[in-house]
Amino acid sequence: MIARNVWVAIAGALWLCIVGVIGGVVVDRSHIHGRHAAIVAQLDQAADDLNAQLAPREARWEASVRAVSEALVRGDRDAAERAWREAWSAARAARRWEGLAAVGDAALRMGENALAREAFLTTLFRARDEHSVAGVLRAEEAFETLGDHAMARQCLRVAESMPGIDDVERGLLRLRAARRIHSRAEERAVIGHAGGPEIARTKVGATGGSSE
Repeated sequence: MIARNVWVAIAGALWLCIVGVIGGVVVDRSHIHGRHAAIVAQLDQAADDLNAQLAPREARWEASVRAVSEALVRGDRDAAERAWREAWSAARAARRWEGLAAVGDAALRMGENALAREAFLTTLFRARDEHSVAGVLRAEEAFETLGDHAMARQCLRVAESMPGIDDVERGLLRLRAARRIHSRAEERAVIGHAGGPEIARTKVGATGGSSE
């Protein structure tokens, strides 16, 4: 009887030990899981904070560019100019060529070619620094729109000299250059065709001779 009681006591003690160990493991795992969840939550919060800091900078120039267009539709020139200045400041702070090009487009819509030219010059420099052929070609198109053909050609030269340019991009630049040459040749032909007879009549009139 005594032996049986001893074995019962021993078994009970062992059971209590086992329960204690299992409980400790469960508590420890729960603690580890809780710490892991806390760390993940902190990382998520840090990412949200970073996005919150970066997003407004991009949103500011985009919102200001939209404000320029809306003000122009309303016929509110003063509001358009204020919005443009805000967009210009935000785009330069964002340090990306896309924002600067958008601000240049806004200046063109306002009829402010001098402001547009400054914006697209900055676009060119920023795109060159970013090694972005797309950005340089965006500036090239803008200078063609402004009638600054020499600067457009300079954009193509900048793009061709950029490091890391691939064969596809180089082929695109050749096509752009060929298109510009063809376009200039057509313009000269049209001007020559339209101005030739007039020039001849002017010379005849000046000398008193006949054009026959």
